[in-house]
Amino acid sequence: MQGGRGNKLPYQPEIRKRDAAAFLSHALKKPVQILELQRLASGQSRETLVVKTDQPNEPELVFRIEQGGVLGTTSEPEFKLLQALHGGPVPVPKPRWLVEDPKWFGYPFMVTERVEGDGSFGYLTDPEKAQTVLRTYITSIGEMHRYSPEELGLQTLGIPRNTRESTLEQLELWTDRYERYRYGREPLLEEAIAWLRRNIPEPKRAVRLNHGDLSAGNFILHEGKIMAHVDWEWSNLGDPMEDVAFFAYIKGRMFGPPESILALLQEVEEFEIGGDELLYWEIFNYFKAACANIATLKVFNEGRNYGLNMVAIGTGGFLGFTRRTAEALRRAEE
Repeated sequence: MQGGRGNKLPYQPEIRKRDAAAFLSHALKKPVQILELQRLASGQSRETLVVKTDQPNEPELVFRIEQGGVLGTTSEPEFKLLQALHGGPVPVPKPRWLVEDPKWFGYPFMVTERVEGDGSFGYLTDPEKAQTVLRTYITSIGEMHRYSPEELGLQTLGIPRNTRESTLEQLELWTDRYERYRYGREPLLEEAIAWLRRNIPEPKRAVRLNHGDLSAGNFILHEGKIMAHVDWEWSNLGDPMEDVAFFAYIKGRMFGPPESILALLQEVEEFEIGGDELLYWEIFNYFKAACANIATLKVFNEGRNYGLNMVAIGTGGFLGFTRRTAEALRRAEE
């Protein structure tokens, strides 16, 4: 293993530079030196490095290194999706390499070309600018949901017959992650699983591409334009109401209350937002977030990632989303 013990050790820039240079020299079949390496602070499921090399014809590259199962995802599905989407109407970074051999960084990883622009949260400090960016982002979400999987060239990924089938697939996927990462039985989450299985909505909308983790840090902005959507590890082909509820009730709260986010989303979506189906996806996304967060604590306790944020996410984050799940279930049963 080039980097000793991979992500278990505290971040060491010189070791990461050495490992990145070794991999790129191997991949490009010529000696490569790293001129600059920046580790992005945001992101929970991947260690993300931005690398500039001494190769004049090589763009800056982004390494996304797995962290031993944090948030329950792997790189392969995301990489294949980027391959299918790149060059189409939904902007994404250009994928370069998917590497499952852990010898380079201790874990599998993928490499994409860096997209020019800003993916930070800096604009949130200016309320007026934040609202402008929010509207731009929401417009791009509506545009993404207007394309069929076939129009996006996603046939090879397996398109569900309808949204009921895709919803069941997603529910089974996250139930499996709950079973793999839990420490004991979680009655509130198991009640949610049972309720979600009993109440899968009838298929009323066409299957669409869901990002799965719409948030302020998951797009690249340049001169007022969305240059790329990034961090697709929770993506799926399914009911676009999932994306709507996720952004409104989870990640969009940093922009404003869910009601205001939903109103803006309704302006760009071609389907009606609301009713029992919206409540279903609110509960589903709280359950999904709780399952993802519980994975981080197990990863920490097993020594696969010693970041203290893993503990915070796996305890406080998990409990918070479990509470929201229970509260939403009570509303559903009133």
